[in-house]
Amino acid sequence: MLLLFRDKWVFFFFWKKISFKEWPYILHPRPVAIIASGYSGRVSAMPASWITPVSRNPPVVAVAISKKRFTYELIIKSHEFSVNILPKEFMEKIHYLGCVSGREEPNKIAKTKLTVVKGRRINSPIILESLAIAECFLWKNIEAGDHNIIVGRIVETYAKQEFNVFNEEIFEKILLHVGRNIYTHPTGMKIVANEE
Repeated sequence: MLLLFRDKWVFFFFWKKISFKEWPYILHPRPVAIIASGYSGRVSAMPASWITPVSRNPPVVAVAISKKRFTYELIIKSHEFSVNILPKEFMEKIHYLGCVSGREEPNKIAKTKLTVVKGRRINSPIILESLAIAECFLWKNIEAGDHNIIVGRIVETYAKQEFNVFNEEIFEKILLHVGRNIYTHPTGMKIVANEE
């Protein structure tokens, strides 16, 4: 089919309609982070792949979280959270944290046998098996449909000694979420673009 679009001829071949429920997965696969928070003796953690850095100065991260999530509730009450990047060998534990609510299973993090301790700058938990961690204070909570955008001011970051974002061996360790219960990981092959 040949269509006129904004004064340009555009060819459309084999296009199909994608539902609004499916459309976010066009942006997948995406790295999976475990978002953890705690308040008044209760802790919870959940995987999130709708997460992105939004500023270097000041350092800021944004993550989309459903208001139904117990982790969301704890972030709102405590005004803090951690971002934990676990290696791919923890996929089953990561997936479990997304399938079980901290409301119904208060010890869900303990059931994964992941090691949690209080953060350096925040009281919320961090996960010691992580490759890298960011500790955040809640800066903004923005309503955005069925998810809210939690904007965190990063107050502390640290990583395992071997962690280097440009190291191909690290690429292979990062877990990517495709959709539902499907995950993948980068091949480790680095592709470098020309800088002009």
